[in-house]
Formats: sequence, structure tokens, C-alpha cells
Amino acid sequence: MNGAIPEHLPELGGCWLWTAARHRNGYGQTVRVDGSTVLAHRLSYELHHTVRLTRAECVLHRCDNRVCVRPDHLFLGTHADNVRDMIAKGRDYNSRVRRMLAAHQAWLAAP
Repeated sequence: MNGAIPEHLPELGGCWLWTAARHRNGYGQTVRVDGSTVLAHRLSYELHHTVRLTRAECVLHRCDNRVCVRPDHLFLGTHADNVRDMIAKGRDYNSRVRRMLAAHQAWLAAP
């Protein structure tokens, strides 16, 4: 199933949205043949690249869509890469707090 084309990267094309079970953090979730639980985007990466990821390896989304499983929207990185990506895209806690404070200050300044 195709989703919207990410506004910040239109060249990627539409996301492939995971429509089955979701983990409480919003990522798609499924079960491998061996019975182990896995996040859907990680399984998509493993199947596309014929690898088995370690716990230390992270699969990041170019599109920033947690339910996207489209292989060309996914890339491999470390936890540090994941943190850098989160900060660069303004998804870290401090960025969210700054946005909330700015919105609150704008609301206070409104007539």
C-alpha cells in the first residue's frame, strides 16, 4: 500500500505503509518464522538485503515515517547515527520543547 510522498524528500516516492500490528511506539511489528518478534521496517531491510541484523544495528527511515517498510526508504546505521538523524530532523526532546515554548509564547503574544 502506498502512502504519501514525503514532503522533505519527494524524489523517494510514496511510502509502503505497514497496516498490520503496531508496537506501542508506533512502529509496525510482526513475527519472524522462528517466532521472534521484530519491527516491520527491520524485517523489510533484512529480507531486501538478505542479512540478519544484530541488536546493535539500527534501521533508519529516510522518510521519517515509522510505518514505512519500503526498502529504498530505509538505511542501516548505528545508535549514534540514529540519534544524529533524530536531532538533524528536529525530532529530539529539546527540539520538541523549543517548538512548544515558541507556540506558547506566540499564543501569549496574540491579541
